Amino acid sequence: MPTARLIAFALVATVARAVETPAVLAPQSVWVVSVTEENDKFAPKNKDRYYTQGLKVAVNRGDHTFFSVTQEINTPADTSTADPSLDDMPYSGALYFGWGYGGILERGGRRDCLFSLEAKLGVIGPSAGGETIQNKFHDLIGTPAAAGWGTQIPDELLINVDAEFRRRFDLDASGRGYRDLIARGVLELGTMRTEVLVGAQLRWGLNLDRSWGHSYIRHSNGYDPIDTLRSKDVRPDFAYWAFVDTQLEVVVRNYATDGTNFRESRGVTRSPIVLQCSVGTTFQVRSCSATYFIAIRTKEFETQADAHLFGGLKGQFLF
Repeated sequence: MPTARLIAFALVATVARAVETPAVLAPQSVWVVSVTEENDKFAPKNKDRYYTQGLKVAVNRGDHTFFSVTQEINTPADTSTADPSLDDMPYSGALYFGWGYGGILERGGRRDCLFSLEAKLGVIGPSAGGETIQNKFHDLIGTPAAAGWGTQIPDELLINVDAEFRRRFDLDASGRGYRDLIARGVLELGTMRTEVLVGAQLRWGLNLDRSWGHSYIRHSNGYDPIDTLRSKDVRPDFAYWAFVDTQLEVVVRNYATDGTNFRESRGVTRSPIVLQCSVGTTFQVRSCSATYFIAIRTKEFETQADAHLFGGLKGQFLF
């Protein structure tokens, strides 16, 4: 997989350069490293289909820049046959490197708006390594391999530019910040996904101002401001909240349903409107954070059997 190796090399080179030249960062600069794993095995029923696995590793630097590496894997509902139905989601994988810039807007002393812009570059198709990752993992846990990877959509260059905006509203009349609402809007443009998304996340708990809410691999940028985690010398050193999240997606194009842009491939008729709802919880202790969530999505293509459930785990660490 030469493309996959090239993307991995680019990430290593970027990290090495940053470590060798610390003078370009602010004097007290810190890094936030986030690892997010999404998989339908984390949700009830465990159907192992459609968007079945996603992994993102993101690094946020103290100068507002961030970068990430992400892999996505999609399969049909029937993974036992070597030639799945043409009415089912095709096999596909995506592997891409992201780089972007984000910040918190100062508005009259208030820091309640966040923006980020991210460029993504990678590959869709066999070079993304979806078959290798999925079937090696199935071997590890003793489950049958997916048989139809030979029908996956072919290699194609992945280029996307995604913009995200969030606004936080304090809903606690006492002023203690026990409840808030984070509204968001996302615009994705490119060969991977072209869509507009609006969503909102309702949270309740303790010390909510330490985070801008949970984000999802496919529908948000990799920007997590440094303020989301505190060093051990800053109090309070504990935070907790539960959240309910919903989002509406207006989909113009999605490689997972439509297939490739410039080459002939399998594909299905996408649903132009997709709704996702999720529930989850987050714990923060000093410079570490952990999140778990479960999500349900309406049909992403017209011949899809039913709604799809998946879950996720996210860990964040400050250095």
